Amino acid sequence: KIRGRLVTFYQFALTFGILVAYLSNAGLVHYAINFTSGNLFQHEIWRVMFGVGAIPALFFLIGLLVVPESPRWLIQNGRVAEGKDIISRISGADAAFMELTPQKEGSYKELFAPGMRKALLIGILLPLFSQFSGINAIIYYGPTILGNAGISLSNSLISQIIFGFANMLFTLIAIWKVDSWGRRPLYLWGTAGAAITLFLTGVCFFAGATTSIWLLVCVLGFLACFAFSIGPLKFVVASEIFPSAIRGRALAISIMTMWVADTIVGQLTPIMLKGFGSAGTFWVFSFFCVVAFIVVYKLLPETKGQSLEHIEKYWKEKGLEAKDKEAVNDNMPLH
Repeated sequence: KIRGRLVTFYQFALTFGILVAYLSNAGLVHYAINFTSGNLFQHEIWRVMFGVGAIPALFFLIGLLVVPESPRWLIQNGRVAEGKDIISRISGADAAFMELTPQKEGSYKELFAPGMRKALLIGILLPLFSQFSGINAIIYYGPTILGNAGISLSNSLISQIIFGFANMLFTLIAIWKVDSWGRRPLYLWGTAGAAITLFLTGVCFFAGATTSIWLLVCVLGFLACFAFSIGPLKFVVASEIFPSAIRGRALAISIMTMWVADTIVGQLTPIMLKGFGSAGTFWVFSFFCVVAFIVVYKLLPETKGQSLEHIEKYWKEKGLEAKDKEAVNDNMPLH
């Protein structure tokens, strides 16, 4: 009943971290401008920004010391008592009993079995589209884009903080509604809204209306649409659509796709801004959102309220249908 909500908290944590980074960077720039002169803080503040990132990394490292091992991994490797103890503490004795039967780990070959290919395609395309929507172009290059539009550094950093708040707050809508509205409606509405607001953002740049409130409204509109749909749902859907035997391998491919796409967008955005201008760049991102809408409309099944076992059965039935279809095609006469 709350599976989608729990997974969406992961995205909420990401948006909270991004907002903290914006606040930290704005504070460092303010300090460099007003309280330093002729030193590292004034001229190469970016070095300090990177250095500050070591602080949460250190806390994360310390936190790992108390994070329990995966109970499923423990059970699969014969450490049943340890796995049962962890599950009991988290989910209760009944859940621990259900998990006691070791499950055979699937191979990468099973990901390409009939029926699983579509699930794998969805698991790859959703994180791909989340990056090609341009979200990290705004997160990484927001001050540069706004600076090119004639907005001062201090004002562009304030705008980034506003963007960060919007990104975090609208993720709460996904937490609130993902298990009642469903995955498909949220994704389709969010993707449609993202395509429209990105297109209008490009129009603002094309028309030179970069100092008007409309540019801020359009970017905030995109962030809102992304935050309640495209952003969190890639994690929610990927965690649901794969059978437990191959879920770990499938999620590894899905997350790898996300970071590869993130790297591509991060490297290409400055080139696109130089070659296409800000307007053309946002129109490219809008185009990918349109493609995402079409793909999700065609491929994504609704998983709201479905047990993981029922979803696994759904894909197995799809696989049997595919095999039957192949068998029929093999027996069809050639003309």
